[in-house]
Amino acid sequence: MQFILTPEEIRNADSTAITKFKIPSEILMENAARSSSEYIKEIIESNNLYNPTVLILCGSGNNGGDGFALARHLSRAYNVRVAWYGEETKMSWETKQNFNILKQMEFDITKLESELNINQYDFSSDIIVDALIGVGGSENLRGIVVNILQQANKQKSIKIAIDVPTGLNSLNGFSAADAFIADYTITMFAIKTGMLLNNGLSLCGEIKVAYLGAPDSIVSQISKIAYLEDEDVFSLLPQRNRLSSKFDYGRVVILAGSTKMPGAATLSANAAIRSGAGLVYLLSTEFHSALLPEVIPTKLESDKEGFISYSAKNEILKSIEKANVLAIGPGLGFNDDIAKLINEIINEVPDELPIILDADAIKSITSSSKLRKNILITPHIGEFSNLTNLHRDEVSKYVNKLAVAWAEKLNCLILLKHVPSVITDGDFAYWNIYGNPGMATAGSGDVLTGIIASFIAQGLNPIEAASLASFVHSKAGDYYSENYSQETLTASKLIESLDYVFYNLKLLL
Repeated sequence: MQFILTPEEIRNADSTAITKFKIPSEILMENAARSSSEYIKEIIESNNLYNPTVLILCGSGNNGGDGFALARHLSRAYNVRVAWYGEETKMSWETKQNFNILKQMEFDITKLESELNINQYDFSSDIIVDALIGVGGSENLRGIVVNILQQANKQKSIKIAIDVPTGLNSLNGFSAADAFIADYTITMFAIKTGMLLNNGLSLCGEIKVAYLGAPDSIVSQISKIAYLEDEDVFSLLPQRNRLSSKFDYGRVVILAGSTKMPGAATLSANAAIRSGAGLVYLLSTEFHSALLPEVIPTKLESDKEGFISYSAKNEILKSIEKANVLAIGPGLGFNDDIAKLINEIINEVPDELPIILDADAIKSITSSSKLRKNILITPHIGEFSNLTNLHRDEVSKYVNKLAVAWAEKLNCLILLKHVPSVITDGDFAYWNIYGNPGMATAGSGDVLTGIIASFIAQGLNPIEAASLASFVHSKAGDYYSENYSQETLTASKLIESLDYVFYNLKLLL
């Protein structure tokens, strides 16, 4: 598991390292430079560059100080130049110290002071490193830094940002038109929120986290956001014991589907049984021929629209008496009776029963609903917009902030499907940063619902189950797209790809 920090939290992390653990700021800067230099050497080797030229662009803040120190570390192996802008009088003590060291070394260092000398300066280099502003910057650029970025972005060099690409807001991912476009970003302490939101992913390239010689506990105790990694799958999923039966891996009940849309329910049920649930029951009015024989179907009475009839309520309640989790929604259809049925079921089942509300079931709740912390809703941007009465563009821009706020307001868990997806209880959030555009296909969300239900049935708490399911779901999509194509990826192929995901992740044990 890796943690993600906001700009304010990164300042707290720096302060904690300096005040609590007595690590001087100049040591943190030196460690940042050394760690960055090691990554850059790896990048050079992986790109098969022989004796490359390196241009480091520095500002007069601490990000520039990282760049000045980095130049010294790289100079033993490569031909390094430094170009900088700003004022010496505004440099911090540690930045000025590293700047003066370069001058004493008679380093190739040039001050960029005007648009004219920027245009005359030779930016051509095998590698360009951006250490101009860093985490404290924003999308509101002005002055000659814009001209510097324009020249840097024109080059065909490998581009590496130190901490955060200049022109990227490290909180929300908004960016300037001329923001530095990095192939790699080497960031300090932890990934920043803005690097994964909005334009962040397209500007940061491959992200690497530099080790600063400070305890990892600093970040884990401050952060309110994390993302999962391969190693987390089987550390979260309970180990399957040799002496066990299907009853040890949970009962999933899925209330879904309709006469016109039996496929969505089938995808959810098939995904649940294929991701480890012991027993999966599907309650519906109609069953698709692709439903796996391991899934236990219960046919319910339908209304004139082919939806589940309200009169089936008692049968539904009876069917979920022994359930470990209830998932409602895929292909269900919606009308007033469906809304009434769902709300009454939520109120009449035991409070300890986890419930997933997906697709049509989300329409049964309103912006004034009060749920409970073991109820998970799984809206995409459009569904969330309809629920909250917010414009979908606003939701897309502020996905993390809004997901957290509305999870608190509705007193529930939210999995807001986006890039990244945000899973939150209103306090802590997990982000899923994996997946690909091929997963934007009919039924993909239905598969995700089935996997979430399976993981809850196997013993995970709902927020961990949703986070892990989102991760595994995306890994299945990435596996398929890497081995076949995004264009041919379907929801059924996602389920089939679970075999490979679980097998390959087990190899990491």
